[in-house]
Amino acid sequence: MTLLSPSTELQPISPSRQLLGLSAVLMAVWLALAGPAVWYSGFRGLEWLSWAVGLSLVPGLLVVALQSAVPVLSTNPHAVMVASAIRMLFVLGGVLGLRALRPELQMIEFAVYLVLSYCAALGVESYYLFRLVKPVSEST
Repeated sequence: MTLLSPSTELQPISPSRQLLGLSAVLMAVWLALAGPAVWYSGFRGLEWLSWAVGLSLVPGLLVVALQSAVPVLSTNPHAVMVASAIRMLFVLGGVLGLRALRPELQMIEFAVYLVLSYCAALGVESYYLFRLVKPVSEST
C-alpha cells in the first residue's frame, strides 16, 4: 500500500511541458522585476536581471534534459537533491564568472534578482520532480 492511492497518484509531465513551464515562470519573474530594475538602475538593471534569470533557467533546462536522458534519475528519491546540486554549482560558477568578467556589476542588486529567480526556478523544478518520484510505501 502506498501513501497515495492509485486514484490520487500524480501523472508525470512531459519534458517539453516542463521546459515550457519553467520558461514561462522565469519569464513572468523577469517581467515582474523589469519595472523595478529599470526604475532603480536604468537599463543596466535589465541586464543584471537578464543575467540572473538566465543563470536560473539554464541549469533547469539541463536538469530536464538529464532527467529525460537518465530515466532512473526521475524515479530516485534523491532526484531533487541532485537537481539542486546541479543548479547551485551552475549558478555559483556563473556568479564567479560574471564577477570576473563584469566587475562593475552591482552585486547586491544582482543578488536580489538572482535569489528571486533561483527560488522560482527551484520551486518549479522541484514540483515537476516530486511528480515523478514514486510515493514511499507505508511501513507496517
